[in-house]
Amino acid sequence: MKNTDLTARTSVAISVSEAIRRTTNWREFMNVNLQGTNENMVPKAVYMSRADILAMADALKDPSVVGARAYFSLDSTEAEAEKNVVTFCMVMVRSCEDKRCGKDVIYLPNSTDGENGSIDDSGIYDYTRPCPDFCDIDSPLYRGEHP
Repeated sequence: MKNTDLTARTSVAISVSEAIRRTTNWREFMNVNLQGTNENMVPKAVYMSRADILAMADALKDPSVVGARAYFSLDSTEAEAEKNVVTFCMVMVRSCEDKRCGKDVIYLPNSTDGENGSIDDSGIYDYTRPCPDFCDIDSPLYRGEHP
């Protein structure tokens, strides 16, 4: 299996119209698959502070860490019925010979055992704050309407 270049840039600038189209597609997809769900409950975005982004960049100074991966997460299925609380669990990704897409850094290096569930041993972070609490609800990416 050929390894993917995990150090290559993954960002691509897209037009506002394309971004609106994609975010609208996401909301429509979620509405179809979550039939009967209030539109305000559909996960739209999460906010990450500058401080958290810079801390992540600091973690990326380790040359074996080649990127980050975000997993959708939900603290409680009951809470989701009341308020949109979808967030991302972020992990650093280390290059790995036998894994084409890299290996999640679940436990911090030099942790004593990494299995006791202590937050001190975790390499997993929740940097995010969900919409609508921390989103620009007037944004065309949030609403799907071009300005």
